Amino acid sequence: MTYARPVNPIFFTDITNCLKINGGAKTDILTDRAGVYNSGSDKFDLFDLNPQNVCSFDTSGNTTTHIVIEIDLGDSGASVDYCAVLNHNLVTAEAEVRIAHRGVPIEVAGQGTEVASTVNILNSTTGVDHIAGLADGDTMFSFTSSSDRYWSIEITDQTGFSATDLFMGAVMLGEKYSIPLSPDMNINHSFSFDGVNISTGLSGKRHSNPSWIKANNTTEAAGNYIPFRLDVGAQQLPGRESYSLSYPVIQDTDLLPSDLGAPSGDSFAVNVMSKTGWNALPFIMGVDSTSTTQGDYIFCRFRDNSYSLTQIASKVHSTSFSVDQEF
Repeated sequence: MTYARPVNPIFFTDITNCLKINGGAKTDILTDRAGVYNSGSDKFDLFDLNPQNVCSFDTSGNTTTHIVIEIDLGDSGASVDYCAVLNHNLVTAEAEVRIAHRGVPIEVAGQGTEVASTVNILNSTTGVDHIAGLADGDTMFSFTSSSDRYWSIEITDQTGFSATDLFMGAVMLGEKYSIPLSPDMNINHSFSFDGVNISTGLSGKRHSNPSWIKANNTTEAAGNYIPFRLDVGAQQLPGRESYSLSYPVIQDTDLLPSDLGAPSGDSFAVNVMSKTGWNALPFIMGVDSTSTTQGDYIFCRFRDNSYSLTQIASKVHSTSFSVDQEF
């Protein structure tokens, strides 16, 4: 898949931040079990959905000490089947990722059931339990779904971490969801340049005063980092990317649960809208659910503050939504 051709969009939401915006205390959700941070970093930097805010670990001084962060999903009953690690240097730091889960707390390295049947989504090894990035940057992989209460992200060394400290910008765990229908072909894919102000002088000459033309955030990763847009300098596309998608004919069962009072099952409302608080949280969208091309994924947020459905026939609706890229 290339040229960002939308076929069957897929959505990756984050369960940790979903619990937080629904009243969960981050100190109850996240617990350090092992590992040494560098000054100024903590576990909350890693789970803040801000990939530019990197979390740095002293792996060069602790070359065989695994990093273990436990995630307590409480009684949410949430299923988890994917992990994304954004803005990382796993390859340079010679590190790998182990995701595990079980019904009781995971207190030390190696505990829990390692995720099974791992599948590469983007920039990762496949078919193994310890996941390594194929290159520094952004990595995503899926695995067999589980609804266990306790999860851990464990960072393991390969044969000892390298002399370069490990950093990661954001970790996302959750359940992926794809609407089982392609959107209408009338898809808008645009790049907004509203950070550029143009003024006209008395002579008619125009002058630009850009407050931004692309992501202004720099990190330990080279250049101005934008998730899934890793080229630097003049090769990096300017503007804020966005998509507008519409579904003129879609079954109500794909959009809503059978009972709004006790929502369950798979639907856009349950799997995506409720997990993001609509536009409260950013998420990852892939324009093609089968793609392994980084440009087909976008770290984004819903643009509008409403979810509107129009019934056009019995059990059939139409709907549309737009997403804007997050820097």
